[in-house]
Amino acid sequence: MTASRSRRTRHTWLALAVTASALVAAGILSVAGVRTLADSQAGRRADGQRVQLPSQRLPFTPTGLVGVLDSDGRLTSVAVLAVEPDGTGGSIVQIAATADSNSGNTTTLAPLNSVLAVSGPEELRSAVETLTAVSFDVVELVDAERFGALMAPLGDLPIELPITVYDTSEGVQWDAGADVMPGFEAARVLTAVAPEVPDYLFEPARAAIWGAVAARVGAGIGSAQPVVSDRDLPQPATLDELVARLFAGPVQFRPLPVRPIDDERVAEQLPPEFEGAFGERSVPAVVVHDRAEMLMVMGAVAPGRMGAPLEAPSFRVVSGFTNDELTPLGYTNADVLNWAIDTLLFAQVNVVSVAELPGAAVPDHSTFIVADPRVIDGVRDEYESAFGDEIDVRAADVLIDGVDIELVLGRDFLDRMPTESPADVESSQEDDSDTDDTDDTADTDG
Repeated sequence: MTASRSRRTRHTWLALAVTASALVAAGILSVAGVRTLADSQAGRRADGQRVQLPSQRLPFTPTGLVGVLDSDGRLTSVAVLAVEPDGTGGSIVQIAATADSNSGNTTTLAPLNSVLAVSGPEELRSAVETLTAVSFDVVELVDAERFGALMAPLGDLPIELPITVYDTSEGVQWDAGADVMPGFEAARVLTAVAPEVPDYLFEPARAAIWGAVAARVGAGIGSAQPVVSDRDLPQPATLDELVARLFAGPVQFRPLPVRPIDDERVAEQLPPEFEGAFGERSVPAVVVHDRAEMLMVMGAVAPGRMGAPLEAPSFRVVSGFTNDELTPLGYTNADVLNWAIDTLLFAQVNVVSVAELPGAAVPDHSTFIVADPRVIDGVRDEYESAFGDEIDVRAADVLIDGVDIELVLGRDFLDRMPTESPADVESSQEDDSDTDDTDDTADTDG
């Protein structure tokens, strides 16, 4: 399955990262402000309104989707592969096979493994595009043998398993600790299942496999050479071509933490046909990936492939804070970006690019650089309460294709940072009110 370079995500993702009560209670936005932001077109360029300025593009990054299947054809692990714009190296992003494709924000749960089992590969592709907001050049479902062949150029993989893994279907156990495995053996760990326990408990071991793949690449292997411009980068037609590019330079591994959804909600909102896809006597455990964190990661590794389905402004978010600045405050750049994106998602806008640039100039006030100068006053009115007592709004000198507003986070945004994430605020509120349809979840690192 392939896609054209211009292909955008086909399916509208309507999931918000937090509920209204969370940010209103946290004092970030007023109820009136929420409604204004939700209905607003401020910052969004209408047709025929483009200002005649120099422009630049977000970099093109080839992308691939890999689903790993066990011997019974069940989906047990998912990874998004993104190649750097120069055509060498890139990122591996691990996604749980039992992750809800709607990020837990609808009244019906649709975990990826069930989508594949019930509806087939094309619907799986659509579900992952919905979850990640990324479009893919190539998609392939691989078994252990195919996974081993893809990994063969790396040789044996040094792996540190954080947990003991037992595969009841094969009667095989891998003990926690250091090991060295060929690709085929590593695939067996990826596909290990134990019906009597929730599948997400295997995610740390699967993360160890994907992380070992990234580490084994080192500085790069193979003959693929960097290109001068991403315009010269050929679109991969097969997973083999994409992997050859990926392995040609350093690879970053980016696991996404999961939050298991409580059993009562799963029982109520997982359709019977989806529950059956987990297998006989299996625990139908469903997890969610935080929406803001997903967009933060995908907006960093594949910004040119992010969809903008909402009739709303499209944002690029930039943070120039350094660890030296944030560590004493108890934050990381990821925390700051995550909160900013959560706030933007609450306003029902698109986030299409994220840049973490430690050491870059950080303004005193968050700065909104707009493509259309006619919306400066509207942007100031609508976003100031969420991003600082004062924000700077100015017209762009250079347009970025597909970006309506570039948000450069300022120092006073740190005053808006909570002691809890928006999801934690929401969860604690739901707990207090004994509401049943909440995530009520605890993070499990992948």
